[in-house]
Amino acid sequence: MKNSHFIQEACFNGCCSSPFSSHSVSEKPEELEFSVITTGASLLTQDAKFTSQESLPRLRTSFYDLITAFPDYLQTNQADHLRSTDYQNLSSSPHVFGQQQPLFSYSQFPQVSESEPDLNPSILTLSCKQVSSGKELITFASEEESQFQSRMRRRLTSFMNLDESEYHMILTQDRSSAFKIVAELYSFKTNPNLLTVYNYEDEAVEEMIRISEKKGVKPESAEFSWPSTEINSEKLKRRITKGKRRGGKRGLFVFPLQSLVTGASYSYSWMSLAHENEWHVLLDTSALGSKDMETLGLSLFQPDFLICSFTEFLGQDDPSGFGCLFVKKSISPALSEEPTNPANLTAVKAEPSRKWKTEYSEQNDHEDYKAASTSGNEIIEIESSSNEQDNKAMIEFRGLDHADSLGLILISRRSKSLTLWLIRALMTLQHPGSHEKELPLVKIYGPKTELSRGSSISFNVFDWQGEKVDPLVVERLAERDKIGLRCAYLHKIRIGNKRRSDEAMSLRLSVVSVRLGFMMNFEDVFKVWEFVSRFLDADFVEKEKWRKKALEKKTND
Repeated sequence: MKNSHFIQEACFNGCCSSPFSSHSVSEKPEELEFSVITTGASLLTQDAKFTSQESLPRLRTSFYDLITAFPDYLQTNQADHLRSTDYQNLSSSPHVFGQQQPLFSYSQFPQVSESEPDLNPSILTLSCKQVSSGKELITFASEEESQFQSRMRRRLTSFMNLDESEYHMILTQDRSSAFKIVAELYSFKTNPNLLTVYNYEDEAVEEMIRISEKKGVKPESAEFSWPSTEINSEKLKRRITKGKRRGGKRGLFVFPLQSLVTGASYSYSWMSLAHENEWHVLLDTSALGSKDMETLGLSLFQPDFLICSFTEFLGQDDPSGFGCLFVKKSISPALSEEPTNPANLTAVKAEPSRKWKTEYSEQNDHEDYKAASTSGNEIIEIESSSNEQDNKAMIEFRGLDHADSLGLILISRRSKSLTLWLIRALMTLQHPGSHEKELPLVKIYGPKTELSRGSSISFNVFDWQGEKVDPLVVERLAERDKIGLRCAYLHKIRIGNKRRSDEAMSLRLSVVSVRLGFMMNFEDVFKVWEFVSRFLDADFVEKEKWRKKALEKKTND
C-alpha cells in the first residue's frame, strides 16, 4: 500500500478497519462529497450513524478512516514533527482553535520561575502611543523605527505577500483597534459610504459601523442566502455599482474573503469590482489560513487597506500579540478626518522583552549568531544591554518561518482534510430510537463539503426532543474540557422570496463555531467530535441545564 510505512507510524503502531466502510460510495459527482479528492477504496459514507459516545470508534480507527479518505494527509507529517519539537504545549492547551498566525514557536518562549513573578514572560514588550491625526500616525509608524522594528516590518510585510515599497505598516493593540483607526480617520465626508460583507456579527466591524454612523454615514451590508450562508451576488453587485453612471460618491468596501464562522468563501473578484467602481477596499484576513495570502494575486487585486493580527505563540490562555494595519501609500491622504474619539487612535511599538534578551544572550555565543545569519531566516539583531554593546542576541520569527517552510499546499491540504472529516463525522451523530424519523444531534450551517470552503465550521446541537442547546452552554462545557468552541451569531441571512423583500425575513441565529487553526492535528479534531457526542446522552444535557440555572441563581443572589 502506498505510504504504508507512514500509516503504521501515524496509526499508533497498528490500524483497524474503517468504521465507515461497510457501504460502497456512489461515484456520481453530486454524491461524492469526501471522495471527490480521494482514490481510496474505503471512504466515509452517508450511512454511518452513531447514537452514543460509547459507540464511537477509537482514535486510531478514526485516524485510519481519515487517511483512507484523504491519503494525501500522510504527506503533511512535517507539520506533526514541528508540533512535537516546537509546539509541545499544544497537547494540553484549551485554546488551540482559531488563534492567529503565531510569530514565534513555544520553544522560544522564555520560562519564568516563581522567583520572578513580576517579570514580563513575553518575547515582545509593546508600548502604546496615542496620536491625533492620520499624518502623525503614519509618521510614528514609518519614521520613528528602531532597527528591530524596521526588520520586523520587513518580515511581516513579506509574510503577508505585500510590497513594502507600496504599503505603510501600523501596529495596533489588536485587530479591533485597527478597524477603529480606519473608521476614525477615513474620509467619509468625501466618500460617504460603508459597505461590509460579513455573515456573522463581528465586534470589530460593528464598532467601525458605530463610528461611521456618528459621522452621518448610513452603512450597508451584503445579504446572504440560507442555508449556504453565501453572498447574494445579485444584490451585492447592485450595491457596489449603484450610482456610478450618475457620478455618485463611493466609500469604503470592507471584505473578508472567508467567513470566520461558517467557512463560506468569497471570490476576490469582488475587490476588483469595487475598485472598478471607485471604492476603497479594506481586506480583512482574519479568517484566512497561514499561507492563503499567496493565493490572492495581490499584484492584480491590491487592497487599499489590509488588516491582520498575530499572536506571540499558540496555546496561551490569554493570547498576547497585536494587530497590523497596512495602508497603501498612494491613498494614505484618505486618512484625513478628525476623529470622533481621539482615544481610538493608539499605535503600538514592539521591542524584545528584558527577560528574552537576558536568556537568549546567555545561551547564544558569536558562533550561534554567525550560523543563524547564514541560514536564510530573517534575523533580528538587538543590543542585549547598554553595558554590552558588542553582545548581540537574535530573534527568529520561527512561527512565520515554520509556516513558510510548510508552504501553502501542505497547510491547505492538511486543513481541508481535517475540516471535511470533522464535518462528516459530526453528521454521523444521531439520537437513538429515531430510525423512522431521523433526529440528528448536529445541524451544520454554511458550506459542507465544498473544497473551496474555509476551515471554520458553524453548527448547533439539538437534544432528543429537537430543542436547540444554548450555544453558550456548549461553549462553557467545551472550555471546561479544553475544547476550543465558541458561540457566534449569524446575521444578514435572507429567508423567503429573494426578489420581493417584503416577503423575505432577515435571520439572526446563535451558533456554535469551531475554527481549525495553525498546527492542529487529527487528535484535536477527534476530541471535538468526541465532546459533541456527549450530548447524545439526554441526562448530560439536563444536568448541565440545571447546573446553569443554579449558577445563574447564585450569581443573582
